[in-house]
Amino acid sequence: MSNSEEKTTLDVDKNAKKGNFATKKGEVVLREHAFDGIQEYDQRLPNWWLVVLWLSIGFFVVYYLVYYSFALLPTSTAMMDEREKAIYAEQKAAIKKTLDSLSDDILVNKWASDPKIVASGKAVYQANCVACHGADYLSNGGATARPLIDGIWEHGDKPMDVFNMVLNGTPAGKEGYRGMTMLPKGGSTIGPQKIAEVTAFLISLNPKDFEMFKK
Repeated sequence: MSNSEEKTTLDVDKNAKKGNFATKKGEVVLREHAFDGIQEYDQRLPNWWLVVLWLSIGFFVVYYLVYYSFALLPTSTAMMDEREKAIYAEQKAAIKKTLDSLSDDILVNKWASDPKIVASGKAVYQANCVACHGADYLSNGGATARPLIDGIWEHGDKPMDVFNMVLNGTPAGKEGYRGMTMLPKGGSTIGPQKIAEVTAFLISLNPKDFEMFKK
C-alpha cells in the first residue's frame, strides 16, 4: 500500500475518535491498532441486529431447557418416532382388515369377477411384478422367476395360498424357484389391498386352476 493510499485510508473520517468504543448511534470510532497500515472501524451494531441476536440466544436457551433438559414437550425426533409407530399400527390394521374380509370364495367369485378390480390388479402387476415374472407371465422362460400361467402353484393352489404367497413371500425354509426366493410384499408400498387385487388378476389369468371355487 502506498503512502498516499495509507493516508487516504486513515483520513476517511477526520472526526473519528481513536481507541474508544462507539457508545451512540452515528458515532465513528477507529481502533488504535493498525495492520498493514489499515485501522479498523469499531462501530456500534444496529439495534435491530442486537435484538435479533439476543432473541436468538434466548430462544435457544428456552428451547434447550424445554425440550432437552426438562423434557416438557416431545422433541421432533420423538414425534417422528410416534408417527412411525402409528403408521406401522395402521398398516397392521389394514392387513388384518383385508385378511378378515378375504376368503377363497370372495377372491374367486367377487374380486376376480369384477372387471375393475382385475384391471387394477393388472396395473399393480405391470408396476411391481413384470420385471421378474415377465409381460407374458412366463418369466423369460422361467429364468427370472416362476411362470404364472403354467398351472403350477408350488406353495398352495388355493386363492388364499396365492394371496399369502405374495403377501409374505417365499415360505421360511423354502429355497424358492431355482434358488430364487420371492420377497414379501405386505410391508412394501404395495399393501394388502393391492395384493388382493393382483391375486384376483392372477386368478383371472388361470380360470381353470381355480374353477373348483366357482359358484
